[in-house]
Amino acid sequence: MKVALNSWIGNPHPRGQTNVPPLLDADPMNYNSFTFWALFAAVMAPYWFLSHKQQNRLLLVASYVFYGFWDYRFLFLVLISTYIDFIGGLGVAGVRVSLSKMLRLSALLVGSALLLCSEINYPQLIGGLYRAEFTTALSAIPRNWTAYIVPAVTLVVSLAYTAFQPWLFARREQTRRVAYLVISLTANLGILGYFKYCDFFINSFRDFVSTIGWGNVNLLPLGILLPAGISFYTFQSMSYAIDIYRREAEPTEDFMDFALFVCFFPHLVAGPIMRAHTLLPQVTEPRRVTRNGWEDGLYLVLLGMFKKVVIADNLAPMANAVFNQYAAGQGGEISGAATMMGVYAFALQIYGDFSGYSSVARGISKWLGFELAINFRLPYFAVSPSDFWQRWHISLSSWLRDYLYIPLGGNRYGTWLTYRNLMITMLLGGMWHGAAWTFIVWGFYHGAILCLFRILKIRDPKLTSHPASWLHYGFRALVMFHLTCLGWLFFRADGFGTAAAMLLQVVRDPLPSAEILPQAAFLLFYCGPLFLLEWWLDGEERVERLTSTMPIRRAVAYAYLLISMLVFHATQASEFIYFQF
Repeated sequence: MKVALNSWIGNPHPRGQTNVPPLLDADPMNYNSFTFWALFAAVMAPYWFLSHKQQNRLLLVASYVFYGFWDYRFLFLVLISTYIDFIGGLGVAGVRVSLSKMLRLSALLVGSALLLCSEINYPQLIGGLYRAEFTTALSAIPRNWTAYIVPAVTLVVSLAYTAFQPWLFARREQTRRVAYLVISLTANLGILGYFKYCDFFINSFRDFVSTIGWGNVNLLPLGILLPAGISFYTFQSMSYAIDIYRREAEPTEDFMDFALFVCFFPHLVAGPIMRAHTLLPQVTEPRRVTRNGWEDGLYLVLLGMFKKVVIADNLAPMANAVFNQYAAGQGGEISGAATMMGVYAFALQIYGDFSGYSSVARGISKWLGFELAINFRLPYFAVSPSDFWQRWHISLSSWLRDYLYIPLGGNRYGTWLTYRNLMITMLLGGMWHGAAWTFIVWGFYHGAILCLFRILKIRDPKLTSHPASWLHYGFRALVMFHLTCLGWLFFRADGFGTAAAMLLQVVRDPLPSAEILPQAAFLLFYCGPLFLLEWWLDGEERVERLTSTMPIRRAVAYAYLLISMLVFHATQASEFIYFQF
């Protein structure tokens, strides 16, 4: 059981992820897997018979099982983030943690490091002790000091954090508040930066040095695995300390409750990213679920599974075929119109995939008595870049707005600084998605079109009863959809060469032909009914239109979603795309 920190480097775990992860070979803990629903059934069976405190403990255990299934070593990262932000939030608020509690938390962290991140062979150790074979048991304990680097560093850091607390509380209030906030942000960004961007910066530096002619640098990437969902739970943990610093949220003194806030499994690895003032009270206060909650949850789960199983998984082969052919240098065999069909397929695939996950997360959370934020509001009906980002991945775009764009100055200090702030925000938003230059260009592109629409003072059209307003709105939505698809081309391409080849082919051969009719019909067949349903329900804003309507209408909608999943499900299920972020 070699699980030291260095085993995360150059020794990929079967369920681990690289910075550009392949689809998981094993049955992952996906919403479209039997494993997940078995876990969820085990949680739901006793859940509503338990007290509030017992419910929270059950959810915490289930959340750790859920995340540990991907790679149990990464549970340690969640615990580190939880430990630092729990103490940091209390420190910012002026609540001093007792010495005994600090030592207990340190012991928990060090014990977790020994269990999850050392090279001790625990099955052999336990077996040897059970059989009284002490030589066998001792041989399970490594003699080399490097096997204990992570536990040793954890011990030193946790004790230093404990010893540092009296000194911090002896400082002025503002000094203490800032210090705890800086510790929280530095730790979270350090973990995120190391695991997500370290290899990217090594490769970029090596390529830069080679390009300018300084010779070959003997600097190899570390091969660090990317923990599933690290960007999501890191941003959520960071917002906790920031909100307390801004006095927009109150901290909790219950470590278990805070741990559940950090790793609540329905949204742990792909959002939505929740704020402390919204989710934490739902953790700390007793919950209940109404009949409407059960019905809304059922619809959201069915809708989300439909988006994933029927739409995303069926469109993935079509998108992959086009992008992979260009990546293989054979793009000249595909017309520009057929290339666009592949881009359209990816645009609809990623929407079905990501919004499907969010819908299921919201649905099962309703069954557990939680209310998660809506993450999508018909994004492909947007009529401008700013409108798009008020509809797409709303929890991330609002996070970037509240914690980056506005603190930078927003639009308060003149035109050029507004453009600067937009570009910085969108560039970092692109980097949040992945450690690759294509993601950075994708962020730059969205920042550029946001600025362009501001420069041209293009206002969003308003719908009225007049037919001309609908035509104008539809035309603007069509234009914005194609601008979005241009961005998706960079997002999905494996490099600039692939993206450039695809763009060049579209420009050289843009006219549609009869060859694309089957692909167009394929896209319309799978996505047409979904968009009609979502238009009627205003995305997920007006689910009650369906759940409170006549039973026959509900039955028809549920039957349509279920039958579609049974009849039109893809032959090969795939991992959710946003798990890699």
